[in-house]
Amino acid sequence: MNIDTSQRKKLLLIDSDAQNRQELCSLLSDDYSFIEFDSVRSGKAFLEENGAVVAAVLLKPDESSADEADFLAYVRGKADFSTIPVLMLVDDVIAAEASGRLGHGFVDCIGRPYYPAIIRNRISNAIMLKDSLTFYGIEKMLKALPSNIYLKDREGRYIFATHYWHHLDHSDDPDWTIRGKTDPDIRKDRENALAAQQKDMEIMETGRGAAYTIEINADGIQEFFDIVKEPIFDDAGNIDGIIGLVHNVTEHEMLKREFHRQATTDELTGLYNRVYFYEYMRELPSKDVFPVSLISTDCDNLKKINDTYGHMAGDEYLRMSARLFRTVLPPDCVMFRMGGDEFLLLLPSTTAEQAAEYVARLKQTEPQFHVGSWQLSVSYGIATLEGRDDSLEKCLSQSDQNMYREKREKKKANS
Repeated sequence: MNIDTSQRKKLLLIDSDAQNRQELCSLLSDDYSFIEFDSVRSGKAFLEENGAVVAAVLLKPDESSADEADFLAYVRGKADFSTIPVLMLVDDVIAAEASGRLGHGFVDCIGRPYYPAIIRNRISNAIMLKDSLTFYGIEKMLKALPSNIYLKDREGRYIFATHYWHHLDHSDDPDWTIRGKTDPDIRKDRENALAAQQKDMEIMETGRGAAYTIEINADGIQEFFDIVKEPIFDDAGNIDGIIGLVHNVTEHEMLKREFHRQATTDELTGLYNRVYFYEYMRELPSKDVFPVSLISTDCDNLKKINDTYGHMAGDEYLRMSARLFRTVLPPDCVMFRMGGDEFLLLLPSTTAEQAAEYVARLKQTEPQFHVGSWQLSVSYGIATLEGRDDSLEKCLSQSDQNMYREKREKKKANS
């Protein structure tokens, strides 16, 4: 046994293979000093007397010995040593993760072939968890909070997470652990998983955190989560990993959406209102939907219906107009009640000729709708925005003028 008294962090290396110990010591000699033992029992005896000098333990399991479980239980159970991370030395990382050992005392594993940069990173991440309070104590306290707090290493693998969600695979398995897994490994929603991984890589490259809201639909449940991610830096200013917070904001988001729906929807017809029209048109130039045709409409004879049957009948006349539009026009048509008996129908990716065909269908379908003895009748006017640089005001004015021209022609024909 050789105890180095230098300022380098000291690692307790337990491996019955002397050649393997020598290889690791040689690879990491510039970063760490090693305290070597060939058996778990000898390593435990040293730890009992000198645990304060040990930053981490590298342990190669011995299949023929039962001492490993006793050693892990001792490290986790003794307050003085519970902050010392234990990393498992393996020949095959994938096989080790599949064995279920990782997460039951081991915080990570190091496998062959040995790449110094990867080994240093994994040891550094494990040691980072050491603090004035035990990692497990901190994790237990954080579990009492409603939000999920997690830590990832530079490879995007979870080091710990305080909560599991139902949208993770195996989240209902009490023996399953998130440690060592990446988002694509564990999440049912692969699109969100890949997006999360991409965001992690951006944070690693730029050193800038991120905050955003995601929607997840898993197991027939729609949920919204606020995500906050920040990079973690070591003393030299290098990024060690990411700490994140996930907060379920489904109730808040649903209320916000409902408030927005109420604020932007006409209560009588269920169509969008004038408020949302201007909100929608502000975003239109950024969309790839041109040409966009506008159909201005105005209900004929509404005043006579109100005077003859009352305003409840007039309201039904307006609702029937909305039903007519929904019946004939395509699903991507955005419909607005602009006020009174005036409507505006916006058809994305639609030429003036195509819009005229839709108007012809609307007129053919009108006779199916009645209020009392009155048949539904609507006047229409068409104008088209050919590109994002066209003037919306001029287009609206043109469609209104065309609609009023038709209205005047109807009155003249009926006089």
